[in-house]
Amino acid sequence: MKLPTFLLPLLLSTLLPVQADEQPGVITIGTGSVTGVYYPAGGAICRLLNRDENSATRCAVESTGGSRDNLSLLAKGEIELAFVQSDLLWEAVRGQGAYAGKPLRDMTTLFSLYVEPLNLVVRGDSDIQQVEDLKGKRVGIGNPGSGDRATVDALLAALGWDAHTFAAVDESKAAERVEALCSGKTDAFFMVAAHPNQTVTEAVTECNAKLVPLEGDAINTLLANFPYYSKVQIPGGLYRMQDQALTSFGTTALLVARQQLPATLVYRIDEEVFNQFEAFKRLHPAFAHLRREQMLANAFLPFHPGSAAFLAGTPPKTTRPSQAVSAAPASSAAVPSHNSSGAASSQIR
Repeated sequence: MKLPTFLLPLLLSTLLPVQADEQPGVITIGTGSVTGVYYPAGGAICRLLNRDENSATRCAVESTGGSRDNLSLLAKGEIELAFVQSDLLWEAVRGQGAYAGKPLRDMTTLFSLYVEPLNLVVRGDSDIQQVEDLKGKRVGIGNPGSGDRATVDALLAALGWDAHTFAAVDESKAAERVEALCSGKTDAFFMVAAHPNQTVTEAVTECNAKLVPLEGDAINTLLANFPYYSKVQIPGGLYRMQDQALTSFGTTALLVARQQLPATLVYRIDEEVFNQFEAFKRLHPAFAHLRREQMLANAFLPFHPGSAAFLAGTPPKTTRPSQAVSAAPASSAAVPSHNSSGAASSQIR
């Protein structure tokens, strides 16, 4: 029996323990490539949090390899918050796929952002008009272990295809796919990303690339069988010579945290985002059509106790001090972080 949505926060707030007080330190949000949307999304949240000069907690973003990398970093306690694709999160908490026999415990959600479509990008002079036209072509299918690859693998399985369906496959990371396409090494590439997107813009600018719709019976069956995928329309007018809306499918981007993160801190994050929602939406073009009720809709994970308290309209009670937040540097300026290879990422302004 499904509970009414309005009862869920109240129920969760009684089932999940309230966490410790927000402590001085730095919280880091695991994002993705600096050319994607996760990175500026993390920057938008940090910008809101870091405006409060009286807060002892500072926020930083970390450029990472994406969803699977973020889950690993979160599980090891190397970051406090992470953006994650819903399909990989589903696998992780249920111990399926790459997480078979080793599910990730204590994962909770703060809110969702947007549906991230699987994008099929082809050269402007290509004869590829639909997904079936990829047979016998050279295709970028995403690097192993990435969220892109997980979604592409699901699509190929639904179509009854494998790597041998193509003349060649390219497993480059997202940042390398435009060069491969525009130099003629590949005919097309897949990428999971919200719009407008810098990588797609680069491909359109450099070699007149275009987006191709992803639709048909196989995809309809995929959507019926896997609840973490949904149909999505890519609006027209976002890219040069791409005037018409296109149909695709995709996953939902979720902001997640371990249950141990202080509830008072999570409550403040939700307050900053949703009490200044219109300002938040203006921080990135991909946020323009976000709706509060959609972002706070029931997910397949429990809400973090701080988010449950926010939804219930009851600030969380404070308890003992927590070690969940790392020590803050002396400066109260916006905090830079580091990507997974150790290189410094940009400061949030």
